[in-house]
Amino acid sequence: MTDDKMLARIAALLRQAEGTDNPHEADAFMSAAQRLATASSIDLAVARSHAATRSPAQAPTQRTITIGNAGTKGLRTYVQLFVLIARANDVRCDVASNSTFVYAYGFAEDIDATHALYASLVVQMVRASDAYLASGAHRPTPTITARLNFQLAFGARVGQRLAEARDEARREATKDRRRPPGTAIALRDKDVELH
Repeated sequence: MTDDKMLARIAALLRQAEGTDNPHEADAFMSAAQRLATASSIDLAVARSHAATRSPAQAPTQRTITIGNAGTKGLRTYVQLFVLIARANDVRCDVASNSTFVYAYGFAEDIDATHALYASLVVQMVRASDAYLASGAHRPTPTITARLNFQLAFGARVGQRLAEARDEARREATKDRRRPPGTAIALRDKDVELH
């Protein structure tokens, strides 16, 4: 599957997650998107391990991802969400001191998947946070504090779910007898190359 087709499938799953009011359905779609991203990443890692020579497109790269404008309150929660999504997709991050941008380091397809997941999940986080605040359940906690706490917890929960989906996809890939041998080695080589 090409990177564009994979990203289109991930985007379709994320649109379904955004379109539902049921948090369990949203989690299921999000997990499915993460499993798809991980499976694609594994396939590419195995292909890279079998390539005799490497092109620059097959090497890790760095991109700057803009999170928000300087002075915007709550950027730390957005950065946390991006970093946790990135971690689940084998992307390393360095965060600007003012949280306005992130340097993402990894393979291009992993950064693309991370960015696609982030673009959808940040919308879901803001929508869920707004609904929580509108319900008044946060009182007597001040609204700003409640928003930040909710978004930090949302990011932590999403990061945990994505890591679980990634681990499940990796377990399935390394146990699958139909896959070429060396999947575990290719994944280990990828980890070494990123550190």
